[in-house]
Amino acid sequence: MGRALATLAILNVVGILALAQGPPPASQTANPGRGGRGIPGATPAQNAALAEMNAGLAPQTQRLAAARTDLIAAALAQPRNDAAIKAKVEAVRAAERELANARADAFRGLQASPNRLASGQVAALAGGGAQGGRGGGGRGGVRTSMPHVTAKQAAGLTEMTSGLLSLSVALNAARAGVISSALAAPRNDAAIQTKVDAVAAAELALANARADAFTRFQATLDKLDTEQLAWLVAAGGSYGGTGFTEPEPMNFNDHRGYVSLFDGVSLEGWDGNPKFWRVEGGAIVGESTPENPSGNTYIVYRGVEARDFTLKFEMKIEGSGGSGFQYRSKTGIPWLRPIPANVTANVGPVNLNWMMTGPQADFWPSQIYSGQFYSENTPMGIMAYRGQVVEGAGLAAKRLMGNIGDRTTLGSLVKMNDWNEYTVIARGGTFIHIVNGQLMAVMVDDDPDSSNNQSGLFGIEIEATTKVSVRNIWLKKLN
Repeated sequence: MGRALATLAILNVVGILALAQGPPPASQTANPGRGGRGIPGATPAQNAALAEMNAGLAPQTQRLAAARTDLIAAALAQPRNDAAIKAKVEAVRAAERELANARADAFRGLQASPNRLASGQVAALAGGGAQGGRGGGGRGGVRTSMPHVTAKQAAGLTEMTSGLLSLSVALNAARAGVISSALAAPRNDAAIQTKVDAVAAAELALANARADAFTRFQATLDKLDTEQLAWLVAAGGSYGGTGFTEPEPMNFNDHRGYVSLFDGVSLEGWDGNPKFWRVEGGAIVGESTPENPSGNTYIVYRGVEARDFTLKFEMKIEGSGGSGFQYRSKTGIPWLRPIPANVTANVGPVNLNWMMTGPQADFWPSQIYSGQFYSENTPMGIMAYRGQVVEGAGLAAKRLMGNIGDRTTLGSLVKMNDWNEYTVIARGGTFIHIVNGQLMAVMVDDDPDSSNNQSGLFGIEIEATTKVSVRNIWLKKLN
């Protein structure tokens, strides 16, 4: 889409959203003398008086806003409940009348003071939604993007909001009529009541239409979940998207679509040398000491194989050694690296069922390796150091394609003797390593026959003298 067309689409839907939500409540006032809803020619004393009037109306304004929110929630409730909608409309009617009467009382007091407004100023005040003086505001607490919204949901919600536009415009006009009647002189309670009733009728029409549209929407495969529905209610029942959607904020603890690979209490599904691996404090713990050296050894999760996935886990290293999380890996492959004599004396001949070959998300806080892409037990070795984006093809030459950041600076984000959040994304020949929310390394391996590009197992490594702890292991498997 071209820039001009994209901009036009954004402006169109933003306009729809603004109309659908209606004017801000009276407590959301504009800055005086600066255009917009400012009162023309207002003196400092008049602005102060208007600000005081608006502040005094805050309780009634808040009650009206709460009543409107409750009505929107009733209109979006499933299954539809017409009795509840009508009850909430009556609550809005009462709150609207209360605010209008309070505004009429306050305005009569203002007009009886030395700070009275001229007719042109009154018209500007009414046209601005009875705003004046100082202030500002908005829909505080409502995030700008619906949680985990899809493009199809955004398109459907935008269409729903657009379809309600004429009713929203009518409601805004009715609300404006209430404000004008409250600011009329002399005061006319019958006119105020008539305008309030008009608002109630417009609210009911919009609520019923919204309920109809949302019932149809929820009958589709793109129906909203509870979290999304709560956002829509807080957003005034309208969606201001354009079909373009913001990504979800980073949330390491979001496990939608994931399965747990560790139950927190046992090593069920895991296979490793019990001399080194145990469960402790809700974590898988591997420990190698001078008295009980492990060398390179692994605990393998036998419960699943995967090629394309997102993996999340927390890892902690204590000691001078290191670890890493294996993925797309195999066991039973001859070990290429020498085994130290003290390790052989401690554990006997190498058990290939506990040795893993394949890609590794490296983690060695006392060295420079944490976050890098490493190919364990292959001639490829380190393929992308921390801070690098690298393109290659198996054993062929690699090329640095870009830098993520300074290797040492990125390393300062890795915690020693503390928990670190680690995310691994594998898609085809692309591998992404993220530690504590920071991108650390990207490797692209274009060789389809590379050991990096085969479906395989997951596992955890101990290397050298160290204690590694891993917990909260979650996998979203795509194939």
